[in-house]
Amino acid sequence: MRLLFVIAFTLISVGVLAAQDLTITGRVLDKNTNSPLPGVSVFVPELNRGVVTDLDGNFKITSLPEKNITFQISFIGYSTQVQTIRPGNSAKSLVIQLEESTTNIDEVVISGAYIMSKESSPISIEKVDRMAILKMPSPSLMTALTRTPGVNEISLGPGISKPVIRGLSFSRVLSVYQGGRFENQQWGADHGLGLTETGIGNVELIKGPASLIYGSGAMAGVVNLIEEKDAAQGDVDGYVNLRGYSNNLGLRSEVGVKGAGENGFVWSMNGALESHADYIDGDGRTMGNTRFNTQNLKAGVGLQKKWGDTRLRYTYMKQKLGILDENAIDELATFRGDRSTQVPYQNVTDHFFSSETNVFLGEDKFKATFGLHKNLREELESGGSSVDLGLNQTNVMYDLKYFKSLNSHLEAIFGVQGFVLNTINYDDALEFLIPDARKDDRSVYGLLNYNKDKWVIQGGLRYDYRKVNVDASAPHFIDFGFILPGEPEDRKLERTFDGVTTSGGATFRPDDKWRFRLNIAQGFRAPDLAELFSNGVHPGTRRFEKGNASFEREQNIQTDFGIRYSGKGFALSGEVFYNSINNYIFFAPTGEVQEDLDIWSFEQADARLYGGEIELDIQPTSIKWISGSTSYAMVIGQRRNDMTYLPYIPAFRWNQNVDFRLKDIGIIQKPYISLLGSLVFDQERAAPLEEATPGYFLLGMNIGGNLKIGSNTMDIYVSGTNLLNKAYLDHLSLFRPFGVNQMGRNIALNVRIPF
Repeated sequence: MRLLFVIAFTLISVGVLAAQDLTITGRVLDKNTNSPLPGVSVFVPELNRGVVTDLDGNFKITSLPEKNITFQISFIGYSTQVQTIRPGNSAKSLVIQLEESTTNIDEVVISGAYIMSKESSPISIEKVDRMAILKMPSPSLMTALTRTPGVNEISLGPGISKPVIRGLSFSRVLSVYQGGRFENQQWGADHGLGLTETGIGNVELIKGPASLIYGSGAMAGVVNLIEEKDAAQGDVDGYVNLRGYSNNLGLRSEVGVKGAGENGFVWSMNGALESHADYIDGDGRTMGNTRFNTQNLKAGVGLQKKWGDTRLRYTYMKQKLGILDENAIDELATFRGDRSTQVPYQNVTDHFFSSETNVFLGEDKFKATFGLHKNLREELESGGSSVDLGLNQTNVMYDLKYFKSLNSHLEAIFGVQGFVLNTINYDDALEFLIPDARKDDRSVYGLLNYNKDKWVIQGGLRYDYRKVNVDASAPHFIDFGFILPGEPEDRKLERTFDGVTTSGGATFRPDDKWRFRLNIAQGFRAPDLAELFSNGVHPGTRRFEKGNASFEREQNIQTDFGIRYSGKGFALSGEVFYNSINNYIFFAPTGEVQEDLDIWSFEQADARLYGGEIELDIQPTSIKWISGSTSYAMVIGQRRNDMTYLPYIPAFRWNQNVDFRLKDIGIIQKPYISLLGSLVFDQERAAPLEEATPGYFLLGMNIGGNLKIGSNTMDIYVSGTNLLNKAYLDHLSLFRPFGVNQMGRNIALNVRIPF
C-alpha cells in the first residue's frame, strides 16, 4: 500500500510541473432561428465542472488540460450534444447549434471507464438524472430507478430494496459511490441498496457484466451514483428540497450548498432527514411496522487546478428500518402516522470516507481512488438493549488507473485494484449467522479503446485473486454452538479464488440515424460470506439459512446486441442478451423446518438467463408540445441441467408514458403533464417451491413547472403512483410468500427552492 501512495505522489508532482492553463470560449445558438440561448449547461464530466451561457449565449471555461476533452451541452427542450474538443494554446471560440426536441437520446456517461457518449459506448449504460427522480420520486431511491427497462428491485417494504439487473441481484450487482466500491453487506435478502439521492447529480446503470472494470460483484452490472457537479468558479449556490407522501405520510427534507473559489478551491455540504409511517395497500390495510427513518449528512472539499483535481468526501448515513412480522401485521400497525421505532427493526449506520485525484500528464491521465467504509448493522427482535444480529464491517479499497494515449484514436488503461473487508460479529449478539471473516481482493487489468470515425472498439483482460479467512473460535461462537462446515478443530477455514476475465465490444454508427452495438463479456463472482458459511437464524427474514463452503466461483459469458434507429420524430431501439452462468448460486426453501423456522439453503447449478428490451421514443415534428415513449422488457432464467426456472426472476413488463409540454401560465413557467402506465404480466415461470404471481397494471401521473417569484424560481412537482389503488403482489417482493400486498395509491408533492 505504501508503494501505491509513493507512485500517486510522484505522478501528481509530475502533473503539476507539466500542466498548462488553457481556455475555451464559445456561443450556443438555436439551430432553426440562429438566436442565442441563455442558461444552457456546458459541462465537462472529466473535470466535474461547467458553466451556463449568459444572456447572449456565450460561455467560457478556463484551466483546461491540453488533451481531448468531452463536453456535454444540454438545455431543456433541446437535444443534448456531446462533443470532443481539444483546447489549444490560445483561446478557441466555438459555435454550437442546438435543435429543439424533448427526447434526448445521447449524453455523456462515465461508468464504462472511458468518458464518452452513451450511444458510442459498446457497454449498455442507462442514465437517470436528478430531475427524473424529483419529478417521480419514491420512498426508496432504488424504486425510482426501476422505471429503467431491464432494471427491477427485490424489496422488503418501501424502505428496503436492492437492485436487480436483467434478472440478477444480490452480490452480483455492484454499487459504486463517490468513485469507490460501496459494500454494505448486500448478501442479505433484507439488506437494501443503503444509499439515497442526497447530493446526487445522476445515476448510471450498467446492464451487463462489468467485472473487467469493477471486479467481483459486477457480474450482472453496476449502479453508479454520480455526485452533483461542482459550483461554477466564484459562485456559491444551494437548494432546499421538501417532499411529502400521502400513503405512508412520509416526509423528506434536504438542503445542499456548494461553492467554488477563484483559486480553484471547491466545497459542498448536504443534509437530509426522512421519516415514514406504515404504508397502506390497495385494500386499505395498514402494513404494520413498515415504517422507517433516515438521517444523511455528507461533506466534501476539493481543489481544481490546471494539473488536475483532487477531492476528499465524507458521508454519514443512519437508518432505522421496521421489519414486517407476517404473524403480527395488524398488531404492529398501532395508529395512523405513528413513526416511533418498534421491534423488529434494523439499525444501520454507515461512515464512508473517499478521495479521488486526477492528474493530467500531457495526453495521459492518472486517476487514484481510495475509500474507507464502516458499516454497522444491527437487527433487533426482542427489544431493550439486546441485539439479535450485530455485524461490524470495515472496508478499505484502492483503485489506481493510468490512461495512456497511444495515438489520437487509441487509448489504453492499466490499473490495479484492491479491497480488504473485515466483518466482526458483536460478541454480545443473541444470534450468529456468519462467522468473523476477512476478505482480501487484489487485481490487475488492462483495457484498450479505439475511437475513430464511425467505430468504437473496446477490449481488455483482467486477473483477480481473493482470499477469505473465517474464524469461529471466539468464546461467544463456542457458547452459541456455531458450527463451521467440516467442523475443523481450530474452528477456522480459508478459501481462495482466482481467475482471468476478458471482454470485447464494438459500436458502429454509420450515420446519424443508425447505431449498432455488440458486446461479449465474461463476468465472475466469488461466493459471498453468507453463501459459503451461513448457518443460523437470520432475524431480518425469519429464516434458518445454510451455506456451503465448497462452492466454486460463478463465471458467466454474456452476449449483448443492440440496434437503434433515429428517424424524424422518433427513435426505436432494441437490445437482446444471452447470459450463460456456470456454478450459479441461488437461494431456495428446502421445505424443512428447524426451530419453528423454514430452512432456506444455498444451491449451485449451471444456469442461463436470456431476454431483452425494446423501446420507442416519439416526438412528432408537427406537434412539438407532445412526446411519449413505450418500452418492453423480459428475462427468463433457467437451470441448464433440467430447464426448471430460477427463483426471483422478474415478470415481463410493458411501460408507457405520454408527456405534454404546455405554454407558460402566468407566473408558472414550463408547465408539463405526464401520464405513465406499467403493465406487469403474469409471472408463471416459477421456480420449484415458488408460487406464480398474477399480473397487474399501475397508473401514474405527474404534473409540475417552475414558479417565478420575484427574482427566484421554485420547482414544484406533484406525482401519483398506483392511482387506481390496485392491490397487487410483486413477484420480487420478500413479502409475496406471505400474501402481503405492495403500496396502494401514493401522491407525492415535491418543492425545490434554489438559492
